[in-house]
Amino acid sequence: MTTKPSSFRKPLPVPTHSGFVSAKFAPTRWGNHFLSVDNDLIDRDFQGTALPPALQSEYEILKRDVRKMVIAAGSRDEESVKHKLRLIDQVQRLGVGYHFESEIEDALGEVLALGEEFIDKNDLYHVTLRFRLLRQQGFHVSPDGLKEFKDSEGNFKSSLVSDEHGVLSLYEAAHLAVHGEDILDEALAFATETLGAIIYRENFWVHKQVNFSLSLPIWKCDPRTLARSYIDIISEHDESHETFPNNELLRFAKLDFNVLQKCHQRELCHLFKWWGCLEVPTRFPYARDRIMECYYWINSVYYEQKFHSARIILTKIRAVVSLIDDTFHNFGKYEDLEILTKAIRRFDISAIEELPEKMKEIYRVMINLYDDIEVEVGNNGSSFGVDYAKEELKKLCELYLVEVSWRDDRRIPTMEEYMMVSYQTSGYPMLCTSAFLGMGVETATEHAFEWVTSFPKMVKAISIIGRLQNDLVSPRYELNRKYVPSAVECYMAENGCPKKEAMDFLWGEISKAWKDIAEEIHKPTPLPVILTDRVLNFGRSNSIMYGFDKDCYTDSYMLQEHLGLLFVHPMEI
Repeated sequence: MTTKPSSFRKPLPVPTHSGFVSAKFAPTRWGNHFLSVDNDLIDRDFQGTALPPALQSEYEILKRDVRKMVIAAGSRDEESVKHKLRLIDQVQRLGVGYHFESEIEDALGEVLALGEEFIDKNDLYHVTLRFRLLRQQGFHVSPDGLKEFKDSEGNFKSSLVSDEHGVLSLYEAAHLAVHGEDILDEALAFATETLGAIIYRENFWVHKQVNFSLSLPIWKCDPRTLARSYIDIISEHDESHETFPNNELLRFAKLDFNVLQKCHQRELCHLFKWWGCLEVPTRFPYARDRIMECYYWINSVYYEQKFHSARIILTKIRAVVSLIDDTFHNFGKYEDLEILTKAIRRFDISAIEELPEKMKEIYRVMINLYDDIEVEVGNNGSSFGVDYAKEELKKLCELYLVEVSWRDDRRIPTMEEYMMVSYQTSGYPMLCTSAFLGMGVETATEHAFEWVTSFPKMVKAISIIGRLQNDLVSPRYELNRKYVPSAVECYMAENGCPKKEAMDFLWGEISKAWKDIAEEIHKPTPLPVILTDRVLNFGRSNSIMYGFDKDCYTDSYMLQEHLGLLFVHPMEI
């Protein structure tokens, strides 16, 4: 936030809208909420920290103690290895693993080196916990150990249904399958069915945890949602279990959550002021007013304090591109949008004179934003990344125009043609590229931008997941937009099949895409994990955005309670 946005520097004239407006979206549900955040009070009383002095001191002591726990869990007997695995799992689920990344990497490297024999082969919980933690860390380990839990007919043993924690761990592990691992596909089917019955047992923790996991498995859940939910579930449970964190770790997690929440509230205050200056309801009445939802989307990609600048930059890009999206799909006529696309291709403020009056405002906002970003990242020697980000935006708008032609012609393309376009119009190639802006030239090198813009398998997989999940939960022809075909409709038309068959096929494609991602995280990765994790987290953010059988970005009332838990209501200490 070193540079004041252009939208602060000069007022924009209110445009007159003579084009059609084909959609009326619900207004934002947040109003000016974060403009009233007591940032002055925070800065005055806490002197730049997010906690009062006494709690800040306790927080630092607890962080030191938890680090010691992770390092100390290093003995080589079976019980020590199990304890180490449980501790790492707790630290990661509670959302504090980012403080101890090198210690966790070393600890899991030791677990890998010890081999499988250090854990009882009949211990379902720890066998599957070891498998999942190592896979998540990028170590390629075999799932063959699961054969011990099958009967003579090749089915998972019926006796396992009484092992609630073991079956839940099996379920979580099975989500890290790669292509060709049939045993993990079978494990997922078995565990899902078994957990569906377990959920009705009279056990509070099991009910809450299983219900959450069935909706949002760990591998597919964004880190902040996982942390908030896990802390809440554990805090409400008054019994102890070896899989639960100790009180010291739990208290540290709560304090850390509140520290990050204060940081995020400050950012939201800045973003609401910036967004308010754009006067979206007045200047772009056809568009979705969703700065809060944009921030959540990007916060899912990187939530840590060190990514503050990158998070602000990417939220602004996401919000402005949302306006551009709605300009193409909800407002503009093809002839006007064709002129706008040509101007975007030039990416020069002088091109504004060639635009229809009603297109000038969105173009000016776009140019001002990228000019500001170029100044900000240029201070860190990273301005080259802006050129890559601009090129991805140009590609995106070119393909938005293709979709507009489908809309106006009422044409249903083939699945192949549709997916070639919709990979890009999902927005993820552009967002993944833009996510590297603000991360610093030492982290996001030119090689990193070359990789992400080459449309590698991981980016393609994220794009498939984002597009198809969106189409499945709320096909675009059912939104308050003019007619735009969806993957569901394209598949039905091409194959002459009912909707359910089309949806089953597309869910299968999403499953394949997650397996592609699981393969791509295996060491050695093409880029440092600090970068590939940004791409992975885009996929995780979809689980909430499209996880309630709705497009929760458009129908944002579905997210209000969830976003309140993440950004408004602190943990009780």
